[in-house]
Amino acid sequence: MFTVKLDDIPEEGLAVNWEERQESLLGYLGRFPAVDFDFETPLQAESRIKKIGESYLIQGSVQVVLHFRCARCLKEFTYPLSSGFDLTLHPLKERALEEEVELGEEDMESVFFEGGEIHLSEIACEQIFLEIPYQPLCREDCKGLCPQCGRDLNLSPCDCVREEWGSGFTALQKMKLDPPGGESQSF
Repeated sequence: MFTVKLDDIPEEGLAVNWEERQESLLGYLGRFPAVDFDFETPLQAESRIKKIGESYLIQGSVQVVLHFRCARCLKEFTYPLSSGFDLTLHPLKERALEEEVELGEEDMESVFFEGGEIHLSEIACEQIFLEIPYQPLCREDCKGLCPQCGRDLNLSPCDCVREEWGSGFTALQKMKLDPPGGESQSF
C-alpha cells in the first residue's frame, strides 16, 4: 500500500501518481466482511498534498473499473468509476470528550491521522467505497428476473401470471373517520 512520509513533503507541496495492483487492493479489502465486487483494472490515483499549519490538504482523484453482479438480474458487468476528492487531514490529539456537536460540511471532509505517514492507498480505497452504488445495476432500466420462473426479463417477457399489487396506502383510502363534529369523511 502506498504511503507518504510527512517529512518528505516539501513546503511547496508534493504531487504523486501511483497505481495499486488488484492483489494489493484485494489484500486491503480482505479486512472487510461483505465485499461484493472485484477490481477489473488496477486503481489509478493521483494526489497533491500541501501542509497547512499542523494539517495537510489532499486533493486527488481515483480511476478504476469494478466488476459487479447486477442487483436485479444477477448479470455480471463492469462499472468504470472516476472520482475526485478534497480532504483535510488533522493530527489526532488526545483530548477530553466534549458535548455532542453538530458536524458541518467542512467537518465531513476532514480526517485524522497519527504517526509520521499518510496512507494514500487507504484514502483512495475509501473514495472508491463512497462512490459504489448501493444497488449496482447493469443498466438504469434493468427489468430484473421474473419472481416466478426466474427468466431474465431484459431478454424476453415470460408468460407468468402476475398478481397486481396495490399501494400499501390503498387501505387508507377506504377508511372513514368520524371527526368530533359527527360527519364521517373519506380520504
